Amino acid sequence: MNVVCLIMHALQFKFKGKPEDHHIVHDAPKPVPAKDEVLVKVKSSALDTVTEPIIEKEFPVAYILHKAKNPLYLGYHFSGTVEAVGSQEQVSDLKVGDDVFGFLQYNGSQTQGAFAEYITVKHNECATKPSGIDFDVAAASTTEPITALQALRDMGGLREGADTQQTILVVGAAGGVGSAAVQIAKNLFGAHVTAVCSTKDVKQVKSEFGAHIVIDRSVEPGYVQKLIEEKAKFDVILDTPCVLPSSATKLLKSQGTIVTTAPSGTMYWNQIKMIFSSKTATWIMCDSNQKDLNIIGKLLSGQDQLTVPIDSRFKVKDMAQAMAKHAGSHNGRVVIQVENGWE
Repeated sequence: MNVVCLIMHALQFKFKGKPEDHHIVHDAPKPVPAKDEVLVKVKSSALDTVTEPIIEKEFPVAYILHKAKNPLYLGYHFSGTVEAVGSQEQVSDLKVGDDVFGFLQYNGSQTQGAFAEYITVKHNECATKPSGIDFDVAAASTTEPITALQALRDMGGLREGADTQQTILVVGAAGGVGSAAVQIAKNLFGAHVTAVCSTKDVKQVKSEFGAHIVIDRSVEPGYVQKLIEEKAKFDVILDTPCVLPSSATKLLKSQGTIVTTAPSGTMYWNQIKMIFSSKTATWIMCDSNQKDLNIIGKLLSGQDQLTVPIDSRFKVKDMAQAMAKHAGSHNGRVVIQVENGWE
């Protein structure tokens, strides 16, 4: 007789808890896919910057990105294998056994976490994993590259094959979103990229990520004013750490846009002061969708098109150490091995 397993291993987090307070449970309910969903057996995931704010119930971030209720399961990035489909009539693009990658949507109704054996996702919110890309790299290449792509294209207006070369300023160019933005802007959109980072990252941003110009903010803390005095102009400014002063809008071309990764007081002030201008200020909330994931997959598979650095790898059972690493000094994604990572 076949026995259907309706429970699974999962990492359960404690609100306001310390890393050692989070623990593995062996009887978490195994999700069942809806008709337009697939059941994914998770192989790899990765930590991102929203984990701690959600655990700490920071307002408004924690309530915008995840449902603030117990039991709390976290982890957004994922790669894995389709184990079941909800309905073959509604899911025609994926089948059992397909390797996929993507990320769980960041919204206030989210209750799942990829630090678990299984998750369910809508079939058009994940994509087939490129065959030559390892599961850990695929999992690490979801939220941040998609955020960069959508910020540049959907918010900033960058286009492939533009008549004239577009120009972009990326602040925080060594971070997850920033490093992806440098590469996507250059290799997908053909833009001229000026990047801002700290001294330790200058070489990597220049030689590995491919920025045309790199500004060392540690050496030139007044680089914004210097660029203004030099009359530098950009089609898009991507301020990933949300640190630029309002005066940075002077660096925009007449139709330019400054994009941040979260709303801020400076962003709202920029919107007010530019209300009668052709310039704009906005922010990006990433959306996991198959079309954009396929673009990222193609870039990952290309020769020197997109590199996503991985700092370290931890089994899911070692989450306390992984979170400590992520909270400290690291260069790249902290990847979590989910499959075979429970013991």
